[in-house]
Amino acid sequence: MMKPVSWPWIEKMDSCLIMMVLGVAVLALAAQVWLAGSHLKEAAWPAFSRELARPEGINLAGDPRNPIITLRLNKYSALPLARLLVNGEAGGQFRDRYVTVFVRDGDLLEIDGTRYDRPFEVEVLNVSRGVVSPVPGATVKVQGTVSAVGKVSLSEI
Repeated sequence: MMKPVSWPWIEKMDSCLIMMVLGVAVLALAAQVWLAGSHLKEAAWPAFSRELARPEGINLAGDPRNPIITLRLNKYSALPLARLLVNGEAGGQFRDRYVTVFVRDGDLLEIDGTRYDRPFEVEVLNVSRGVVSPVPGATVKVQGTVSAVGKVSLSEI
């Protein structure tokens, strides 16, 4: 019986290739863990529109404990010239269907629809805990004027 031909360089190349593949897999896994970081310590952040209304002198961005109100356009996907006014100043634009703003007790919320001839409706979609009014589900019909959504009232928590 003949002894099979053995090529030691092929066996070495095979084991070297397996080691390289395992090394690359370990490096890729380590890179993903390092880039992802630890998400266990992070708090959940609410999603906001591109425009936010912030009270002067106080940076409320990114703090989910501050009261917020989310408004939604009904029957339109965007009305970029319609603005949400907070105490008479621009607090957000309806570049998309939703606008979320930070509020304080006593803020007056209005919708500026003076740049549109057609009527449209805005609904109070959601309010954070502690906001008594305006209530979720309230709708405001805007017909080419500035229409009031309401005065913000916060509960004493």
